[in-house]
Formats: sequence, structure tokens, C-alpha cells
Amino acid sequence: MDKKLRFDRIITLILVALCIGLAITIAYKTLNDQQNAQGLMTPPNETASTVINVSVESVEPTTFIKTTTMGAELKSSMEDITLTSTIAGKLTALYIQKGDVITSGDIIATVDPSNAGNIYKPSNIISEVSGTVYSVDTYVGAQINTSTSLATLGKAGELEVVANISERYLSTLQKGMKATFSTAAWSDESMSASVKSISPSVNSTNRTIEVTLSIDEKDDRLKEGMFVRLSLITEQIPNSLVIPSDAISTYLGEPVVYIVQEGKAKRVAITTSSSDDNKSVVTSGLVGGEQIIVAGSVVDGTSVKVIEE
Repeated sequence: MDKKLRFDRIITLILVALCIGLAITIAYKTLNDQQNAQGLMTPPNETASTVINVSVESVEPTTFIKTTTMGAELKSSMEDITLTSTIAGKLTALYIQKGDVITSGDIIATVDPSNAGNIYKPSNIISEVSGTVYSVDTYVGAQINTSTSLATLGKAGELEVVANISERYLSTLQKGMKATFSTAAWSDESMSASVKSISPSVNSTNRTIEVTLSIDEKDDRLKEGMFVRLSLITEQIPNSLVIPSDAISTYLGEPVVYIVQEGKAKRVAITTSSSDDNKSVVTSGLVGGEQIIVAGSVVDGTSVKVIEE
């Protein structure tokens, strides 16, 4: 009985020793793995004050210009002309109708200037101008005088650029605004134009407004009906602080930028107003003269080195 008891105790001691040894081995291995991982995350020569290379742009007041590009068409300007008679009497014949194209020298009507009891004496009325008949304003048999309108003509004039622009630009559109345009035939050439007129009404179907632009310099290569690509300046803000939109990030849901101050990145909260695809106007947070970080991953307080490009 005593021999069996001693044997059980010896077996128990051996098992306990094995468990303790295994536990020590596992603990040592875990500690060693943690140390190795820390060594990989933080190289021996790297410290908490790592310097990040950044690119910067100087923030200076300038004029923010926003352009909108759209399709447009070249059309001939039309001038309304009223045709009248040089002879009073009864209109006996009318040789024009709406849509007719007439030229100077064409006979457009015949008038009998005779008074009652006189011999019939027909006289032709000859147009002194050319154009397209927009409307016929009288009829055969009517008594006319030298102030009676016979018809209204539309006379072709200079080529103009006509575009339909979204109504959201109404608040910034003004007569005299500058634009450039190009044609498919000469796509590498840019021509200039200026806003001549803005329609007083908005198209209720597509919510656009018709804008007509006069071409600054006549070019005989341009033809009526040509499609052009128009770039119209829809907004100008002088003396504004303009920064690259890519330089703006967010912190706690608010827009911020990072500037270089005493060799470190400083986070600055800003507000913006107008913007386009590339630039934004800053209305508060910057005063001008700052070096804004436009490339380089930084946080507030990061040590930085400005790389000259």
C-alpha cells in the first residue's frame, strides 16, 4: 500500500513539473514575439519626431474665376424691318407670303392710286431691302397709305453664339461677361465672345435661359449653324483667397487645411464659399501669406520638411 502511494506522488510531481515547464516556454515565446513585433513597427533609427516631406502653396489674394462649358450654336442676328408703301391707294395685288426670301429690287405688291372716277393706274411697290418675310401685315383690297405696314422682314446680320444655360446661373450672369469658344473644324483655336443679351424668360420645359453672345472678332471661316463648345465665365470674385480643393480635408466633420508653422504642420479650421472642380474660395480661417500643405500625409503637430518642386 505504501509503495503504491509513493508511486502516485512521484507521478503527480512529474506531471506538475511538466506543466510548469510548458507554461514557462509559452510565456517566453509570447514575450519574444511581442518584442520582435515592436522591433518591426519601430525601426531602431526612427523616433516619434519623424519628419514628413510635404509640398506647399502660398496663399495669396487673387481673382477667382469660375467657368461653365456647354454646347452652343452659331446663328445670324436678325433685324426686324417694316416694309411700307411709297404710294397711297387700294392694294390690288400682294406677291409675298410668310417665309419668302426677298431681295432688294423685288416687286412685292401693286397699288391703284387712282381716286374715284379716275382711270385705273396700277403702280408697283418695290422692296428696297433684302430679308426673310416674318409676317404679312395687310391684304389685297385694303386701302393703304405711306405709313401702312405691308410686311415685316428679318434681315440677316452678324453671326452670334446662342446658348441655353441652366437657370441656376441667373444670379451671376451679366451683359458684357467674357467667354471663349471653339469649333469642331478648328478645335485647337479659341475665339472670344461677350454676352450681348439674356432672355427675360426661362424655358419651363428644360429650365434653361437663352443667352446670346457677340463674337469679338469677325472670322469668315465661321458659318451659320455650326456647333461650338462655349466656355462662359459665370462667376468672378476679386481679391479672394483661393486654394486647391484637394488641400481641404475634414476634422470632426468640419473642413480644415494644414499649414506649415515653425517646421510643423498646423491644423486650421476654414469656411469656403464658391468652388469649381479644382479650386475653392476660403472665406475664414486664413488671412493670406500662409504656406498651405498640398501634398504629404500629416496631422496636427507633425514635423515637416518643405520640398521645392
